Amino acid sequence: MKKLIKVLLSRRLLLIITLIAAIVFTAVAFELSILPLKYFIPLIVIIFLLAFLFYRLARDKNDRHPIKVALMKLLNVLLAIVLIIASLSLMKGSNFISSITGGNEEIIEMNVVVLKDSAYNSIDDLKGQPFGAHQGDAVNINKTETMIEDDIGEIVVTNYSTNNELVAALLDHEMSAIIVKAVDLESFDSIEDKFNEKIRIIQKYEIKLPKVAANSAKVTQEPFVVFISGRDKEGPINTFSLSDVNMIAAIHPQTKQVLLVSIPRDYYVDIKGIEGVEGQDKLTHSAKGGIDATIQTVENLVGVDMNYYAKFNFTSFMNVIDALGGIEVTVPKYNVIGRDDGVFTTRLDKYTIKPGKQTFDAKHALSFVRERYAFVDGDEVRGKNQMLMLKAIIKKCCSPSIITNMDSVFESLSDSFETNLSADDIKSLINMQINDMASWDVQSYRLTGDASQRVFELATVGDVTSVNANGVYVTQPDEQSVAQAREYIQQVMNGEIVKVTEKSSDSDSTQNNTTSTEENTTIE
Repeated sequence: MKKLIKVLLSRRLLLIITLIAAIVFTAVAFELSILPLKYFIPLIVIIFLLAFLFYRLARDKNDRHPIKVALMKLLNVLLAIVLIIASLSLMKGSNFISSITGGNEEIIEMNVVVLKDSAYNSIDDLKGQPFGAHQGDAVNINKTETMIEDDIGEIVVTNYSTNNELVAALLDHEMSAIIVKAVDLESFDSIEDKFNEKIRIIQKYEIKLPKVAANSAKVTQEPFVVFISGRDKEGPINTFSLSDVNMIAAIHPQTKQVLLVSIPRDYYVDIKGIEGVEGQDKLTHSAKGGIDATIQTVENLVGVDMNYYAKFNFTSFMNVIDALGGIEVTVPKYNVIGRDDGVFTTRLDKYTIKPGKQTFDAKHALSFVRERYAFVDGDEVRGKNQMLMLKAIIKKCCSPSIITNMDSVFESLSDSFETNLSADDIKSLINMQINDMASWDVQSYRLTGDASQRVFELATVGDVTSVNANGVYVTQPDEQSVAQAREYIQQVMNGEIVKVTEKSSDSDSTQNNTTSTEENTTIE
C-alpha cells in the first residue's frame, strides 16, 4: 500500500496528470475561440511553465526539504484540478452556445378538444363525428385536419367566424369535438366561465414552422439589427406563444453603441407573413404565424430589415435573476391609479413595490415586469419596466461577479433563450469584447401611440368577440414616433453616435468593462 501511495504521489505521475489536463484545457479553449491570441498564448505558456516548475521544485534527493516537496506536489495537484474544472466549464459553455444558436423550428401545438363528460376517450372514437374550428386560423386548421384524417379517415369540419360561436357549438353538442390552438385555450375562459374545467384534450398534434434564415453580417465589423421577442409562456423556447415583449436592437461593433427600440405589444399594425391573413391587428397576434411573421410585421412597420432574431421565454428567463443572486433595479415613481406616492401592488403574487432602488428575486421581478393594471399609463409603463429589467440583467451579466455564477446562468438560459445568430458569431463577439475591453453605450427608445382607441375589426389572427363583444382596445401608432425610431436606427447603422433625448423615451448610457459597470438611466 505504501508503495502504491508513493507511486501515486510521485512527481513524475503528477506532472503527467497535470500535462494531460493542460493539453485538454488548451484544446478546449482553442476550439471555443473566445480568448484572443494575445491572451491565449501567454496563458498556455504560463500553465506549462508552472507545471514544469512545480515538478522541478518537488525534486529533493536528500529529503532535506520535505515540506517544500509536499507543497510543490500539492500545487501541482491543485493546478491539475483547476485545469480540469476550467475545461469542464468551457465545454459546458461551448455546448450552451451551440444549443441556443442557429435557430430552431417553432412548434405550434393543436388540440382536439371534447366535453369532459362525453363518451369520447381517443381520436379513434371520433370517426364519423362532426368537428368545429375557428375560420381565422385556416392554415393551421387545414394542416391539423390532414393529420387527423391520417389517423381516422375523412372528417367534416365546420368553420365558425368567432371563438364565441365555436365554444357555444361544443357546449350545445352541435359539434362532438373542436380543433383549437393550445395557446388559445386559456383565453376561452373569458368566453365561458371555467371552460377549461369542462373539457378534455384527447389528442395533440404538432405543426413545425421552418427555421428563420439569418441575414448574415460580419458582426465584429459591420452594424447589424436584431429583433428581440419575449414570449409569455413557460416551457421549451420553441413552443408557440404570443410575443409580449417586442424590441429592435441596432448594434454597431465599431462605435460600440447599442440602440434598443421597444414596441408596445398592442400596437395596431399591418400583419405580414401569415398565409391568408390581411389587415391590421395587435402586434402580439402576429406571433400566431411564428416569429418570422412578427419579424416581417415589424420590418414593415419601421422600414428596417432585421439581420437576426433573439427569442426568450420571459417566465423562464426570470430564473436567471436567481442564478445571478438577485437583481437591482431603480423603480421610477409612476402615476399609480388611486395613489400619489408611486407605490403599487402587483396583480401577480400581490407584491408591494416602492419607487427607488429595489433588489428583486425571480418571483418579484416577474411580477414587476408583468404589471400594467396598477398604472395610469398601463402597458406603456409595463414596457418601460421590461426594458429596465433587461438592462439590469445585462449590467449584472457584464460584471465580474458573473464568473462565479456562470454555470447557473447557463443552466437557466438553456431552455429559455434562442437566436439564429451562429455559434461562430457569438464566439467572435465575445472574443472581440475580451480583446478590446471596450465600453458600450446603450440607448433606448420606446414607440408611443394612443392606447385609448377601440377597434371592431382585426385581422383574422385575432378575434374581436372572444375578447370583448364591444370591440378591443389597441394602441394606434404615433407616426412621428415611428419615424424617429427609424431615424435613430439608421444613424446607428451609419456609424453616428445617437443620444436619445425624447421625453417619451428612456435614455441611458451603460458603460461596461471587466472591472466596473455604470448605468445612468433617466425616465421622464
